[in-house]
Amino acid sequence: MAEESVTRTAVFLLGKLGQVATGRFADRLAPHGLRPRHCGVLELLAAGPKAQLDLARTIGVTPSVVVDMLDELEELDAVRRVRDTADRRRQLIELTPAGQRLRRAAARLARETDRELLDGLDAAEEAALRRVLDQIAQRELLT
Repeated sequence: MAEESVTRTAVFLLGKLGQVATGRFADRLAPHGLRPRHCGVLELLAAGPKAQLDLARTIGVTPSVVVDMLDELEELDAVRRVRDTADRRRQLIELTPAGQRLRRAAARLARETDRELLDGLDAAEEAALRRVLDQIAQRELLT
């Protein structure tokens, strides 16, 4: 029996496709001053203000990485830090109107990148791919 090539494994293909997808998405975001790593933060804040530490835990990065991301987003006027009135030691992060606009722009650019990457798939193939990716993400990212 022939040995399977590493380059045909799911882990290799997903990794390479992830690099391609992230690169294309990053290229689209760059004129707006955004990076892919900012998009998750913008989405989380769309639901309402969050504490910095909660953001770090939710997206799975160290607090110092969140501080860097928030500094970058603050420079874009996308977020603002406010003191938590219930606990003055905590800072809450809230989305600004400019942040809402950037979040919507990022979503539009993500859909454009999706269309480009999935070009050539019919509706059933695209739906199947999204279903499988959602299953894997639910198991690996949200547990």
